[in-house]
Amino acid sequence: MTEMSTAETANDTTSCGAEAFIAVFQASIIAVISAVIIVSNIVNLIVLVSASNAMSWPTRIFLINLSSSDLLVGLVVCAPAVLSAAKDTWRYGDVWCNVSGIAYCVSCTLSIWSIAMVGLQRYGREIFFRLQGGPRKSKPLVNCH
Repeated sequence: MTEMSTAETANDTTSCGAEAFIAVFQASIIAVISAVIIVSNIVNLIVLVSASNAMSWPTRIFLINLSSSDLLVGLVVCAPAVLSAAKDTWRYGDVWCNVSGIAYCVSCTLSIWSIAMVGLQRYGREIFFRLQGGPRKSKPLVNCH
Protein backbone atom coordinates (compact mmCIF):
# COMPACT_ATOMS: atom_id res chain seq x y z
CA MET A 1 0.00 0.00 0.00
CA THR A 2 2.81 2.42 0.77
CA GLU A 3 4.40 1.78 -2.62
CA MET A 4 1.16 2.73 -4.31
CA SER A 5 0.83 5.99 -2.41
CA THR A 6 4.48 6.82 -3.11
CA ALA A 7 3.89 6.33 -6.85
CA GLU A 8 0.77 8.47 -6.75
CA THR A 9 2.67 11.18 -4.87
CA ALA A 10 5.45 11.13 -7.49
CA ASN A 11 2.89 11.51 -10.29
CA ASP A 12 1.17 14.36 -8.45
CA THR A 13 4.50 16.14 -7.95
CA THR A 14 5.37 15.75 -11.63
CA SER A 15 2.00 17.06 -12.77
CA CYS A 16 2.22 19.99 -10.33
CA GLY A 17 5.66 20.85 -11.69
CA ALA A 18 4.37 20.76 -15.26
CA GLU A 19 1.35 22.87 -14.35
CA ALA A 20 3.56 25.40 -12.58
CA PHE A 21 5.85 25.61 -15.61
CA ILE A 22 2.88 26.16 -17.93
CA ALA A 23 1.47 28.85 -15.62
CA VAL A 24 4.80 30.69 -15.45
CA PHE A 25 5.24 30.35 -19.22
CA GLN A 26 1.77 31.78 -19.87
CA ALA A 27 2.35 34.63 -17.43
CA SER A 28 5.69 35.42 -19.10
CA ILE A 29 4.13 35.53 -22.57
CA ILE A 30 1.30 37.77 -21.35
CA ALA A 31 3.80 40.03 -19.56
CA VAL A 32 5.90 40.46 -22.70
CA ILE A 33 2.83 41.15 -24.84
CA SER A 34 1.51 43.62 -22.26
CA ALA A 35 4.84 45.45 -22.09
CA VAL A 36 5.02 45.68 -25.89
CA ILE A 37 1.44 47.01 -26.06
CA ILE A 38 2.07 49.64 -23.38
CA VAL A 39 5.46 50.85 -24.65
CA SER A 40 4.53 50.90 -28.34
CA ASN A 41 1.32 52.84 -27.75
CA ILE A 42 3.05 55.38 -25.51
CA VAL A 43 5.62 55.91 -28.28
CA ASN A 44 2.80 56.20 -30.85
CA LEU A 45 1.04 58.82 -28.74
CA ILE A 46 4.24 60.84 -28.30
CA VAL A 47 4.95 60.75 -32.03
CA LEU A 48 1.38 61.57 -33.04
CA VAL A 49 1.02 64.47 -30.61
CA SER A 50 4.38 66.00 -31.49
CA ALA A 51 4.27 65.24 -35.23
CA SER A 52 4.62 67.94 -37.81
CA ASN A 53 1.89 68.82 -40.28
CA ALA A 54 2.80 65.88 -42.53
CA MET A 55 -0.47 64.20 -41.55
CA SER A 56 -3.95 65.68 -41.67
CA TRP A 57 -5.66 66.41 -38.35
CA PRO A 58 -8.57 64.00 -38.82
CA THR A 59 -6.17 61.13 -39.50
CA ARG A 60 -4.00 62.14 -36.56
CA ILE A 61 -6.99 62.30 -34.20
CA PHE A 62 -8.21 58.87 -35.31
CA LEU A 63 -4.73 57.41 -34.78
CA ILE A 64 -4.46 59.06 -31.34
CA ASN A 65 -7.83 57.52 -30.49
CA LEU A 66 -6.59 54.11 -31.71
CA SER A 67 -3.38 54.30 -29.67
CA SER A 68 -5.26 55.47 -26.58
CA SER A 69 -7.73 52.61 -26.73
CA ASP A 70 -4.94 50.07 -27.28
CA LEU A 71 -3.04 51.56 -24.34
CA LEU A 72 -6.17 51.10 -22.25
CA VAL A 73 -6.19 47.41 -23.21
CA GLY A 74 -2.54 47.07 -22.19
CA LEU A 75 -2.95 48.80 -18.84
CA VAL A 76 -6.39 47.69 -17.67
CA VAL A 77 -6.76 44.27 -19.29
CA CYS A 78 -3.35 42.73 -20.06
CA ALA A 79 -1.35 43.90 -17.04
CA PRO A 80 -3.69 42.37 -14.43
CA ALA A 81 -3.93 39.20 -16.52
CA VAL A 82 -0.26 38.44 -15.83
CA LEU A 83 -0.88 37.61 -12.17
CA SER A 84 -4.12 35.83 -13.04
CA ALA A 85 -2.28 33.58 -15.51
CA ALA A 86 0.48 32.83 -13.00
CA LYS A 87 -1.85 32.03 -10.10
CA ASP A 88 -4.60 30.49 -12.28
CA THR A 89 -7.24 32.57 -10.50
CA TRP A 90 -8.56 36.14 -10.52
CA ARG A 91 -7.33 37.93 -7.40
CA TYR A 92 -8.65 41.44 -7.98
CA GLY A 93 -12.28 41.02 -6.98
CA ASP A 94 -15.59 41.28 -8.76
CA VAL A 95 -15.51 45.04 -9.29
CA TRP A 96 -12.15 45.02 -11.09
CA CYS A 97 -13.27 41.99 -13.08
CA ASN A 98 -16.26 43.96 -14.35
CA VAL A 99 -14.18 47.10 -15.00
CA SER A 100 -11.60 45.07 -16.88
CA GLY A 101 -14.23 43.35 -19.00
CA ILE A 102 -15.99 46.59 -19.83
CA ALA A 103 -12.70 48.33 -20.63
CA TYR A 104 -11.72 45.47 -22.91
CA CYS A 105 -15.02 45.54 -24.83
CA VAL A 106 -15.12 49.32 -25.15
CA SER A 107 -11.49 49.73 -26.17
CA CYS A 108 -11.66 46.92 -28.74
CA THR A 109 -14.78 48.49 -30.21
CA LEU A 110 -13.06 51.89 -30.30
CA SER A 111 -10.05 50.34 -32.01
CA ILE A 112 -12.19 48.79 -34.72
CA TRP A 113 -14.12 52.01 -35.29
CA SER A 114 -10.91 54.08 -35.36
CA ILE A 115 -9.34 51.82 -37.97
CA ALA A 116 -12.52 51.97 -40.05
CA MET A 117 -12.68 55.77 -39.78
CA VAL A 118 -9.02 56.18 -40.80
CA GLY A 119 -9.73 54.07 -43.87
CA LEU A 120 -12.86 56.05 -44.74
CA GLN A 121 -11.16 59.35 -44.14
CA ARG A 122 -8.06 58.54 -46.20
CA TYR A 123 -9.58 56.66 -49.09
CA GLY A 124 -12.93 58.43 -49.09
CA ARG A 125 -11.25 61.56 -50.39
CA GLU A 126 -10.01 59.69 -53.44
CA ILE A 127 -13.44 58.26 -54.19
CA PHE A 128 -15.15 61.65 -53.86
CA PHE A 129 -12.36 63.23 -55.90
CA ARG A 130 -12.91 60.86 -58.80
CA LEU A 131 -16.71 60.91 -58.59
CA GLN A 132 -16.84 64.69 -58.76
CA GLY A 133 -14.60 64.94 -61.82
CA GLY A 134 -11.38 66.37 -60.47
CA PRO A 135 -9.96 68.72 -57.89
CA ARG A 136 -12.06 71.77 -58.77
CA LYS A 137 -15.44 70.14 -58.10
CA SER A 138 -14.40 67.91 -55.21
CA LYS A 139 -12.68 70.55 -53.08
CA PRO A 140 -15.87 71.95 -51.47
CA LEU A 141 -17.18 68.43 -50.84
CA VAL A 142 -14.07 67.08 -49.07
CA ASN A 143 -12.11 69.61 -47.07
CA CYS A 144 -9.91 67.53 -44.75
CA HIS A 145 -6.77 69.66 -44.76
